[in-house]
Amino acid sequence: MKAVRLEYLRPGDQLAHPIIDSYGRVLLQKEVIFTEKLIKRLSDLDFKYVYIEDELSDDIIPQNIIDEELRIEAISNIRNTFKVFHQYKKKKHQQYMLEQSVNTVQQTVNDIIGVVDQHDEILSIMSDIFMFDDYLYNHSVNVTVYTLVLAKELNYSSRQIEEIGIGAMLHDIGKVKVPKSIIDKPGKLTDMEFEVVKEHTTYGYEILKQFKGIPSVVANCAYQHHERLDGSGYPLGLKGPNIHEYAKIMAVSDVFDAVTSNRVYRNAFLPHEGLEILYSGSGTQYSQEYINLFRKHISIYPNGAYVTLSDGRSGIIASQTKIPDRPIVRILDEGEQPISKSEVYDLDLSQKPDVVITDCNTTQV
Repeated sequence: MKAVRLEYLRPGDQLAHPIIDSYGRVLLQKEVIFTEKLIKRLSDLDFKYVYIEDELSDDIIPQNIIDEELRIEAISNIRNTFKVFHQYKKKKHQQYMLEQSVNTVQQTVNDIIGVVDQHDEILSIMSDIFMFDDYLYNHSVNVTVYTLVLAKELNYSSRQIEEIGIGAMLHDIGKVKVPKSIIDKPGKLTDMEFEVVKEHTTYGYEILKQFKGIPSVVANCAYQHHERLDGSGYPLGLKGPNIHEYAKIMAVSDVFDAVTSNRVYRNAFLPHEGLEILYSGSGTQYSQEYINLFRKHISIYPNGAYVTLSDGRSGIIASQTKIPDRPIVRILDEGEQPISKSEVYDLDLSQKPDVVITDCNTTQV
C-alpha cells in the first residue's frame, strides 16, 4: 500500500486500511472504492491523506509501535481522566473517581512500557493517518510513547520511566480549561487567543499538584513542557539548568508529534521535516542530546511514502533498516523512466552510503 494525499486521490482508488475514529468506530472499511462524492466527503471532514491499495506495493505495511486496540483503550482512558479532573469539586465520591482515573492512567502507561520494552528495533512512526478525531488525546498517546522510548534509552529506573510516562500522558491536561472554540479554531490564533492557550501549562500544574497520589514531577511536566533552553518558552521563561530533565525530553517528543500530526488548520509535516524543525532549535530551544537520541530511534521516512534519491531514482519506502534515515526503497523508476512491474526491485540504502534521499512526499505525482 502507499500513502496518498487527499488531493491526489482519484475515483477508483481502493482504501488499504480502515479509517476509524477515536472511539473505535469504523468510518470507512478497508477495500472501499473511492468515488468523487466520497473523496469530497473526506475533504469536507479535513482528512489530509490515506493509504490506498497499489499493485507494486501491496506487501508494504504501515508502521505503528502500539496496536489499534491499545491506542483506542489509551485514548479512552485519557479522555475519561481529563473529564474527571475537569469536573472535580473535592467531593468524596469524586475523590474516589479521581483515584480510579489516576490508577487507570498508571496502568495504561505500564501497558505501553511493556510494548516499548519488547521493541528493540527502530521506533515506528506514530501516525494518526487512520484516526479521525480527538487530536488532543492522540497527541497525548504519541508523546507518551516517544518519551518512554527516550527514557528507556537513557537507562532511567523503572520508577523514573513510570513517572515520566504519567507526566507525558497528562502533560496537556490543562487544556480542559481552555475554551474549545480556541482549541479547535481552524485558522491562526490571535495574540490574545494564544495567550489563553499558553495558560494550559499553569492550569495543568495547578490541577495536578493538589493530588497527593500524583508525584510532583508529573505536575512539573505539565508546567514546563513549553519551556525552552534559551528562556524563550513559557509560562516562566526558565532557562536550561532550571528546567526539569523530564520536561526537556518531553519538549522534543511534544514538538515532533505536534508538527507531524494532522491539524484542522494545516497539513501534517512529514517526519523528516519534523526532525528538521527540531534541529533548527538544537542547543537553543531543545536539548541536542535528546534530539540526537530521538533521531537514532525513529524512522523518519514512513512506509508507503514516495521518495526521490540523489541518483535520480525514485520509489516507495518498503521497510526500515537499523539506520533510521537509510530505509529500503522499492524502486519504481530509473531517473524519469518508469520501469515495468517485472523490473521493480528493492534498494537497501543502509548498504548504499553514496545514495541519499533528497525528497519525500506522500504520493507519486
